[in-house]
This record gives sequence, structure tokens and C-alpha cells, in this order.
Amino acid sequence: MDEGHETPSRIERLIHSPTVRSTYASLVTHVLILIGLALLLIPTRKDMRPRPIVIAMADAEAIDVVPGHAAGGGETGSDEIVVPLAAEPAPPIDEAVAVDPPIVPLIEPMAIAVESPAIVPSANHPTPVESVQAIAASLASQPRRGSTIPGQAAFEGRRGPARGQGVLERGGSAASEEAVERGLAWLARHQAADGSWRFDLSGCRCDGGCRDPGTVSSTTASTGIALLPFLGAGHTHVDGAYRETVTRGIYYLMSRMQPTPRGGDLGEGTMYGHGVATLALAEAFGMTNDEALVKYVRDAVRFIETAQDLHGGGWRYLPGQPGDTTVTAWQLAALKSAGIAGVAIPSPTVDGVVRFLDRVQVRRGEAYGYQAPQARPCTSAIGLLCRLYTAWPNEAAIDRGLTALAKGGPDPDAIYLNFYLSQALLQRDHPLWQRWNARNRDQLVARQAARGHEAGSWFLTDHDTAPGGRLAHTALAVLTLEVYYRLLPIYGPDAVAGGW
Repeated sequence: MDEGHETPSRIERLIHSPTVRSTYASLVTHVLILIGLALLLIPTRKDMRPRPIVIAMADAEAIDVVPGHAAGGGETGSDEIVVPLAAEPAPPIDEAVAVDPPIVPLIEPMAIAVESPAIVPSANHPTPVESVQAIAASLASQPRRGSTIPGQAAFEGRRGPARGQGVLERGGSAASEEAVERGLAWLARHQAADGSWRFDLSGCRCDGGCRDPGTVSSTTASTGIALLPFLGAGHTHVDGAYRETVTRGIYYLMSRMQPTPRGGDLGEGTMYGHGVATLALAEAFGMTNDEALVKYVRDAVRFIETAQDLHGGGWRYLPGQPGDTTVTAWQLAALKSAGIAGVAIPSPTVDGVVRFLDRVQVRRGEAYGYQAPQARPCTSAIGLLCRLYTAWPNEAAIDRGLTALAKGGPDPDAIYLNFYLSQALLQRDHPLWQRWNARNRDQLVARQAARGHEAGSWFLTDHDTAPGGRLAHTALAVLTLEVYYRLLPIYGPDAVAGGW
């Protein structure tokens, strides 16, 4: 070994060896590649926390998903489903004071985080047909305001300037519109926590604040009749100042439908309830074209068809029973509304209604009885209106019958009679309409409760509707005062003249 040079150690020789260097390089390269592949294969972790439904009082037209939106305006780090709602003029449900809200409420936009309405299955409250969350998701695809959808034109008079025009042209007044708004506020305050209304006023924290509760047990009948005034004033689960109220009511009706071989049963033991609830769902469908409602309306219509008395042509409390005029009228109203909304109605069903009316008429169709030929005021008004929307050609008999009922003026307590007679007189543009309406309108406004928890409601001494109590009387009174613009499909001139 030369002097001045040290002999490399074994370790140094290994380090400087070309073979070892290439091995190190290959190892490092493969490790880096494996790390990169591992990173690519690891999925991005998502926040698995449930996304709360936030109901935001605003003017938005559809459901949006807003990243990081919180009820208090801060960042949450998660996405929330935001269901925008218009501001609702009704005070809290447990507020037992008189209110007189303005027709156009001025409420600043705000956001309220709420839980989805929970429906607990039980023997008396079966599992919902479809979850609230699934139904709510369908709202994202709702048509925007101003869109043209089948049947919706029949309801346009309920909204905006058209509503005011109807009031002016057909006999309403500023006082009657204020009474409508007070009535809607009372109804909204008396909605139960599960979205229903009850004739006995239970479940709404009324705590005995209102007298004269009803006794009818069907919650679908009470919920349906309470929803109709909101729909009549243009409020739906898609648009309007009472969106949340209407949404919860519709969810409740949908959850109560019982599937049967003959269709979807909404009656809870009475065809009254089924007819009223079907009418409410059919109107909501016609006003919004919400596809989530299609199956429910079709199934409910099928149940009406299969529950008809095939011999007499009418309906009564239970499927197949010989019919009576009042129950038959609600089924016919529901069928007509569903037909305008685009649901097929078989002509034999309507032919059966005509056959039933023929069986209970007197004086060649001028008056009608309950289950047999007999001239009774309330059933006569119902029968005459039914004749109108089955396009009965004997108009002279209809006009004579209406004259007989209207010439003495409205009975201030006969809310059920006046509810039907107002529709028939206005539909026919009867010569007695203006005078009869002015008296009926003003006496209804004057008899609306103005004090305490009952403020905005009605209760009249009408034996025909006494079992429905204050809830039924309030709903019927509001519907009567909405007749100038409500233009339900069954009452519109085109619908009456156009058949089925």
C-alpha cells in the first residue's frame, strides 16, 4: 500500500459500491411510489354528522344547500338543508292573546333550526307511508313561480293582485279580507305539534282557552278542513306566508293514509274524513304540481271510486253504504279537484253521482233531501251545487231552487248552508247574489270572535255542523269569505262547463 493513503474500510467500500447505490435508489423510489398510491386510495373523509333541516323565513323560491350555513348566521363546518319559508303572521301556538295581524306582515328574514316532525308509530298512529325527510326532498324540484303547469290556472285568482280584483268585482270588502287574515291566524295557532288539527282542539296548547270544542274523532277530517282555508287564500307548502303550517298539515295527511286493496284510505273510519282530506291533497297538488303528491291523490281517488254505492251512486260513512247528500258532496268535490289537476276520473263514478242526485231530488231538481226525496234547505243547497259541477243541463230548475233558498236572506247561524249556497249563487251569477252576499258577508264579519284566545274564530248555533265545533265553524266561515277569489277547480266556470 502506498504511503499517505488509507485502505478503505469494508463499510466505505459498500457505500461507494455502484451496486449498493442503485439498490438504495430503487428502494427509495419504490417507497415513494407506494406512499403516493396509498394517498390516492384513501377516500376523503366526510363529515358524517346528520344535516339538520333549517327552515329559513325568506323570499327564496326553492330549497338550497348552503355550505356552512347556521341558524345564527355563523359557520358550522357542515352543509345544512335550507327550506326557505315566507314569514308567517301567526303568533306562537301557545300565545293566548288576541291578535289582529296586518294583511301583509312585515317580518325581517331570519332562520330557525327545527327538527323534522317526528311521528311515533303506535296502534292509533301507524308508521307513515313515507318519511318526512323523503317528502321534503321532493320540494327541491318544485316549479318556480310563473310556470305553466296543468290545472294551476284554475287557482291563479287566489294569489296577488288577482285576489284583490276578485274581492272588488265579486262582492268582498276590506273588512271581509281582514276577517280572513284573522281566521287564518287563529287556525295556525291551533295546529297541533304533529301537524294535525283536532276538532276537540287537543294537542295545540289551547289549554281550554277556546270554548265549544268539537266531538268528531277523525283527525284527517279536521286537518283537511283546516288546510282548505290556507289553500283557498293561495298558501301552499311551496309558496305563501303560511308555508310551514301547510307543509306540516300535508305531511300529516300523507302519513295517515292506509294502503288497502281498494286504494289509499284517509278516512279514519268515516268517508267524511276521506273526502275532505282528499280534496285538500288534490288542491295542493293542483296548485303546485308537486310530484310527491301524485301517488297519494291517485290512491285516495281510487278509494273514493271503490267505496261508492254501486246501486245508488252515493257515499256514506263506510264504503258501499247507501249514500247521503253531505258525504257524497265531499267525494264529488275531491274528484272534481283531482280531475282538474290531471288525475283520471272514470265516467261511471260521476254517472253514479248523477243517479244518486236523481234519487233524492224533489220538484224536478229544485230541491234535495238527505237520503230520500225531501226539500231541506241545507241538502238542497248541496244538491244544487253538485248539479252545477256535474254540468246538469236543467239550469232553469237550478235557478228556481237557488231563488227559493236565497229570497229570505241568509240565516246568520246556518254556516253549512251558507257555505254551499254562496258558491252556487256566485257560480250562477244569480240575480239575488249581490243582496244575499252583502248580508251574509257583513254578518259573518260582525260575528267573528274578537277577544282572548278565541280572537279570529267563529262558533255559531248550527246544528248541522255542531259536532265539528269551533274549528269546523272557523274553517267554513273563512272559506265562505274567500269565495270571491278562491275559485276551487270545482267552482270555476271552465271547470263547471267543461265536464270531466
